[in-house]
Amino acid sequence: MTTETQKHLLELPNAFSDLDSLIAFLRGARSSAVEIDCKGVAAMPSRCLQLLLSAEQQWRSEELGFAVTNISESCRKSLSLLGLESNRFEDEETA
Repeated sequence: MTTETQKHLLELPNAFSDLDSLIAFLRGARSSAVEIDCKGVAAMPSRCLQLLLSAEQQWRSEELGFAVTNISESCRKSLSLLGLESNRFEDEETA
């Protein structure tokens, strides 16, 4: 099991951006703590949010760290529009 946190820069310039790189990253980091950097996210599409929430639940159930960082104001607005608190990923312990 890898103890080093695996990091991924999530780049979603629009709501129709491809999620394949995020999916591949999550599959490859299954036994490690992960950090997903959202500085490249213009808007959080619902399908991406579903993936992040599902992954977060899986990682936490396995007692692995899961963090989503650098959430922009427009991304926070997307979270609110999708029915979540804008600070949803900040309330959780990240390591």
